[in-house]
Amino acid sequence: MKKSRKAEKSSSSKKSGEEIVNSPVLRNLFESLPLPVFYKDICGIYIACNQKFGKLSGTNPADIIGKTSGEIFPPDIAEIYDREDMTALKNREAQTYEAVLASADGTKHTYIFHKKPLDNRSEMSCGLIGSIFDITERKEFEAHLRKDEERYRRIFENIQDVYYEVNMEGTIMEISPSIEKYSLFKRETLIGQSIYDFYADKNEREIFLQTIRQNGYVHDFEIKLLNHENTLRTCSINAAILPADKEHPPLIVGSLRDISERKHSEEILRQREEELSIKSKNLEEMNTALKVLLRQREEDRRENEENVLTNVKASIIPYIDKFKEQPLTGHQKTCLEMLEAKINEIVSPFIHSMRQAGYDLTPQEMRVTDFVKNGNTTKEIADALGISMKTVDYHRENIRRKLGIKNRQTSLRSYLLKFL
Repeated sequence: MKKSRKAEKSSSSKKSGEEIVNSPVLRNLFESLPLPVFYKDICGIYIACNQKFGKLSGTNPADIIGKTSGEIFPPDIAEIYDREDMTALKNREAQTYEAVLASADGTKHTYIFHKKPLDNRSEMSCGLIGSIFDITERKEFEAHLRKDEERYRRIFENIQDVYYEVNMEGTIMEISPSIEKYSLFKRETLIGQSIYDFYADKNEREIFLQTIRQNGYVHDFEIKLLNHENTLRTCSINAAILPADKEHPPLIVGSLRDISERKHSEEILRQREEELSIKSKNLEEMNTALKVLLRQREEDRRENEENVLTNVKASIIPYIDKFKEQPLTGHQKTCLEMLEAKINEIVSPFIHSMRQAGYDLTPQEMRVTDFVKNGNTTKEIADALGISMKTVDYHRENIRRKLGIKNRQTSLRSYLLKFL
């Protein structure tokens, strides 16, 4: 009896449904829709569907007609379909909901279901029509957007530099919470205020605007701002102009970094470099003065050595030579020889020093000097050394030049005997 009533009810609703969907216009409309579309009677039997719905279910549309969800879809999916369908029919109102379901190829997709109960001419419920929209890509995109938003929010909230957005009139439109790390200002209280209020020198703002308008950006642009205590802070700005669009005016967006400590360190370094430069200059001057003093001392030493040597040779040696010509006892002769030896011992370092430091004679010139001191003539020297007389004269001239007596009427032999 119950089956008979259900069959009658189904037959009645099916007839009403066929009246609705069998129209060629409606059939063409069904197939032209880019979404899976279906029509069910009040008993949950599919009366009509398009090709897109058949593809979604993995079943030929002709094989779907006359069947229920339980005969087409897996039990878990069919249960969801039937439960939501009954809710829509019971409440007699449109229904929209999301569900994650496995498609015909086994992959899970997220769908939006739109269902609307239908009435026949007698205003009796005769079934419902529904469409299914695959929003899997949109959901994935939304998930990526949420992740990006979370990531950029973390960056925005934890960035060490201060991110800010200011309109061209100077009103602060946005600023990152990191401003609270550098001052007692709160982000919420700063938004809407004028950036001009924080410039120590308002002209710097005008120079900044002129530069950024000319180039479209600024890099490491230094300004001086006032913090909550009205103390100066030196800041570096990297910013660019964000062009206007239909909905928003142009903005200056950028980052601000407090470089006060860096500038303080640079100033200390500059002062130390300046002090070092002054000390270095003073040391150079002292070094120059020391060199002059050392040179003067060396000249004084040489002059003293020359004076001692000259006095010995001029005032002492001649008397010793005269004593040698006199008849002497053995004891006197011995004492005289010892005196001469000691005198030569005293002055010998002076002679060696003068030879090494004063004259810089070559080995050949030293040999010529020995011959000249011995009284040999130019020819005798040339024969002894195996050189020409012209070469001997050349050496004699060099010796006189090095001894400083080139243009003096001084006998070379006498000078050499006296000093060397």
